Amino acid sequence: MAAKEAIAMMDEEGLENIVARHERMAEATRRAVRAWGLDVLCQDPKAYANALTAIVVPDGVNADQVRATILDLYDVSLGAGLGKVAGKVFRIGHLGWMNELMLLGGIAGVELGLAAAGVKHKSGGVQAAMDYFGGNIAGHAR
Repeated sequence: MAAKEAIAMMDEEGLENIVARHERMAEATRRAVRAWGLDVLCQDPKAYANALTAIVVPDGVNADQVRATILDLYDVSLGAGLGKVAGKVFRIGHLGWMNELMLLGGIAGVELGLAAAGVKHKSGGVQAAMDYFGGNIAGHAR
């Protein structure tokens, strides 16, 4: 029944709209990361994923401890770095049913959590994402 409902939701939204929504969520997240002064774990912007964004933490910071702090304080669950980037990155997922407000809440939790975990960063990630969304609501530039 869940699969049937998921397919019905996808049919209702339309594949082009789903792809565009995920592109918006991903770009808003990347803009937040850049505003924080942190790096996205991807050397080629043409290869950015619209499903998740991996964020590199500064040297000497354990990304898993940052994730734990954010989960404990703000109830935002983030993905871990895998393999050779374990402990060096955390991942923000933006795939599936998500809208602008849901993503902004997650980005706010991460921004608050970066401060709480003592990660050197700039503020303004939430604002950068909001500014992007302001010109790209449902894919329609103002």
